[in-house]
Amino acid sequence: MRIDIAQKLTDSEDQRVVWSHADAPEIFDELHLKGDLVAEVLVSPEGNGKCLVTGTLSGVQTLTCVRSLDLFDRPFKTEIVVEVERGACAQQELHDDDDDVFAYTIPQTQDFVDVSECVRQLVTLQEPIAPVKNPDEDFIFVTNNQAGDGAEAEKPLDPRWEKLKALKSKMENRS
Repeated sequence: MRIDIAQKLTDSEDQRVVWSHADAPEIFDELHLKGDLVAEVLVSPEGNGKCLVTGTLSGVQTLTCVRSLDLFDRPFKTEIVVEVERGACAQQELHDDDDDVFAYTIPQTQDFVDVSECVRQLVTLQEPIAPVKNPDEDFIFVTNNQAGDGAEAEKPLDPRWEKLKALKSKMENRS
């Protein structure tokens, strides 16, 4: 998951980067991403060998509803801020000193920054703790026994319950 950065960046540059499942299958599977993941960013020079990448990251996640256990698609859009600095390193390094800004150091000859870890963290952080399929609707829990009344309501659907009821009454009579 790369964002291109020119060797000699003099002016700000808008980029629209689209990643698909084929680009990073392990991340797409881990985050339950559906369709493409889109980054619309502005790459701005910040001085000698430095640039700032800011914009939005959007896509669709398939989540499991905590109420009904149904799968549902949830679109998301989150902010992305990445500082990139060219330095004397052999490979790209991520510095996670700041919680809001991802800072990368890349080799002098590298003309891109791999933001896979940044994307993984941003998508994970925007995901709700308890995803609900239809959060605006009231949830009404209905059991199978609430449908009938009288003797019908007392009759369990599974015959194995009869053995448990017999054991329960035997234990109650013993005391």
